[in-house]
Amino acid sequence: MMHCLERQFCEKRDAISFFIAKHILPKRYSEYFGTVHFNRILNNQARSEYSPIIEQMNSFVPRMMSRKIPEANIQQAFVLDTVYKFIKSKRQPKILCVGSFEDTAAASLKMMGYSIEEIDPVLNYDLNTYFHLSTTDKSSFDIIFSTSVIEHVPDDETFISQIAELLAPDGVGILTFDYKNDYKHGDKLPQTNIRFYTKKDIMERLLPSAKGCTLVDDPQWDDYTSDFIYDDCHYTFATLTFQKKI
Repeated sequence: MMHCLERQFCEKRDAISFFIAKHILPKRYSEYFGTVHFNRILNNQARSEYSPIIEQMNSFVPRMMSRKIPEANIQQAFVLDTVYKFIKSKRQPKILCVGSFEDTAAASLKMMGYSIEEIDPVLNYDLNTYFHLSTTDKSSFDIIFSTSVIEHVPDDETFISQIAELLAPDGVGILTFDYKNDYKHGDKLPQTNIRFYTKKDIMERLLPSAKGCTLVDDPQWDDYTSDFIYDDCHYTFATLTFQKKI
């Protein structure tokens, strides 16, 4: 009972903070100005590069960040900065977060004053359910982002194809996921994972599923090091950033 009351209190407190950020005093954000690769490995070098972004996230949503694995925060830092780079010139960007529950990138963007449509099975819908709602507008989102969700989705090709269909022309999809380039079917996985991704998997299955979309830059998925350990599994993270053709 106490745990439930504490959670309700935290949710109300966060809602008040997000309201203040959106309507009263949005947080200022300083983007990463180094060399940017949008399709890459998120390794220890990336952690160093994006450390100023992670520091800003700690100031935006400190309580939520305190509940995270520090080495995994690179994913949300990359997503936050990449979303910002693609929307900063847009007046009222339409943004969808797939898997928004406890997502620090989504929470940080809200603290910066951005409106985000959020879906998550814990809150409302999974992507497939949302996609088939009569109220869902296809080809309408400027940005769709999803942090470390797709490796838990049984039908990942449909997941990618639905994101592509929801994007407006010139819209951008931004994903991160667990990556292990020497992964083979049957290898040990974290308990909640369905798979690790490999470069071959991305190129031969995921990209063809994003119909009408192309990568925003040349991929750099070969510089692979297993520098993250979770559930006795050694792996890393990678990103997939694609844009819908006009």
